[in-house]
Amino acid sequence: MNIIGLNAFGQNPSACLLIDGKLVSFSHEERFNRMKGSHGLFPSQALSWCLKQNNFALEDIDYIAFNWDCDKYPFKIFTELVKSRFSKNKTIFKKDSSFKNNSSAVNILDHLVSYNPKLIKEKIRDNLRMAGHGGEIPKIIFVNHHLAHAYQAYYQSDFKDSLVLVADGHGEENCISGYKVVNENFIKIIGYNIPNSLGWFYGAFTAYLGFHANRDEGKLMGLAAYGEKRKEVNPWIERLDKLIQLKNNHLEFDPKFLKYGGNYYHPRYTNLLVKFITSYDQEMVPINVNQLVLHNGKLINKYLLNKYIDLAYAVQTKLEESLVHIVKGMVQQTKITKLAYAGGVALNCKANQMILAKSGVSEIFVHPASSDDGSSIGAAFYVARETGDSVRNVLKNVQIGASFSNDSILKTIKQANLKFKHIDNVPTATAKYLEEGNIIGWFQGGAEMGPRALGGRSIIASLNDAIVKDKINERVKFRETWRPYCPSILAEEQANFVENSVDTPFMVVAANAKKNLKNVAPSIVHIDNTIRPQTVNKNSNKLWHEMISQQNKLTGIPMILNTSFNVRGEPIVNSPRDAIRTFFSCGLDKLVIGNYVISK
Repeated sequence: MNIIGLNAFGQNPSACLLIDGKLVSFSHEERFNRMKGSHGLFPSQALSWCLKQNNFALEDIDYIAFNWDCDKYPFKIFTELVKSRFSKNKTIFKKDSSFKNNSSAVNILDHLVSYNPKLIKEKIRDNLRMAGHGGEIPKIIFVNHHLAHAYQAYYQSDFKDSLVLVADGHGEENCISGYKVVNENFIKIIGYNIPNSLGWFYGAFTAYLGFHANRDEGKLMGLAAYGEKRKEVNPWIERLDKLIQLKNNHLEFDPKFLKYGGNYYHPRYTNLLVKFITSYDQEMVPINVNQLVLHNGKLINKYLLNKYIDLAYAVQTKLEESLVHIVKGMVQQTKITKLAYAGGVALNCKANQMILAKSGVSEIFVHPASSDDGSSIGAAFYVARETGDSVRNVLKNVQIGASFSNDSILKTIKQANLKFKHIDNVPTATAKYLEEGNIIGWFQGGAEMGPRALGGRSIIASLNDAIVKDKINERVKFRETWRPYCPSILAEEQANFVENSVDTPFMVVAANAKKNLKNVAPSIVHIDNTIRPQTVNKNSNKLWHEMISQQNKLTGIPMILNTSFNVRGEPIVNSPRDAIRTFFSCGLDKLVIGNYVISK
């Protein structure tokens, strides 16, 4: 069977192609249209690329798998909302007399109508036509969103019997789902429905701190680390028990503070959350914490910033405690200790570290494209399995996105009228450039799935320069100074620098640094002594491993600083033209692209 998987009209639209159960192509729409996140769009270019890459036309596709069970809309979902305690929050359907703006009821009705199955099928058809795809529209099959995430995580792990956790904002009515999988039979063992959402909880505070919810949660996580040294005097750790309480192997949420209610300040948190925070401290109004920090790292208002750091730390701690509590209960109930994990919340690498350390699991597989982008893969897996295909696709290398031949790269370089040099041995030449202190754009092979750069589209630097992080912030990435950078480290060397070292090939599980690492490479150790390593194995990415090995021979440091090839606010580069444009718009020194190097 040939099956297209779609994530469309929501967060991070994407498309994938399965041929007889094998995942052959996957990409994010943002990589092609260059619009960060591409929220609400149809993955026209990603889908077209999947087809063209495999010499397919739309008529060659048997099914389209859509990662949302639209058959539940509007009536079944409305019934679920009414039955849930969510409907007991009177501010949802009743105007909040304290504020003029209460959009909650309108948001709910818009959501119920927009996922009507007939409307979604028409939108898919219309977007396929606008993308130039003629012929008969393949049968569209709707897949439960959390089940799509569960299939995505389980079938790309190498686990046989496993627990599967899905945690995000919400699916249809689901916010947290836990499964026991034995002999490939998925048995749901826990479930929390709207509005009991850890994704909404974390997103609310992401927005309160002035960041973009559903995109900048990593900024909150990075900021929270600065609260580690102040945790003994942090007043918010206990105060947040009013929002989420851990009781008897389950969580109890108070939904009044999150997405639904009176939303005068922001659609992601309610007026009651503002009142809750400011009643303790009138200075802590909704704010963008970037306003408190200069780009050179000097604090404008350290006193006030510390208050918001304390809040961020407490939010991160509450998320970690909640996830550990859930998984520990699943382990105790089933005696299964392997966990596959997906959903937007799964991208919180610090929480993943706590799950591995404290919940009783022995192994954890976190899907590198855990957000809604990756659920297009799970939807396709579900349909393929239902039609008889075997869909086990153990994930070793994530570079299944767009790739370009040397001829194609050379053509683009010449069109741009650039001077260049051909290099035969890419790893050796790059290692030498790194050792000389160059900050390099690295463009090799296929684009990665997910938000992490893992050896295909990376900005890299040697760690023999103690202040390289500051240089990259000021010249290249233009990021907030308090966000950490990450290492790609040779698998055979990782245990020498990382406590309780485990294989983390996708940079989605944090770890504690050993004392020697901070001396060797201070630029990749965060303020709380954690790192987010990518374990680089020779068998999964030979070129990447060889380059880091050659750099190790020159510097004595078996790792490099690795961050995504983009500047702040833009998607990761996809094509040679994207790479060249980004190279000349920031302070990169060299671009190593295919077998060519471009210098300034």
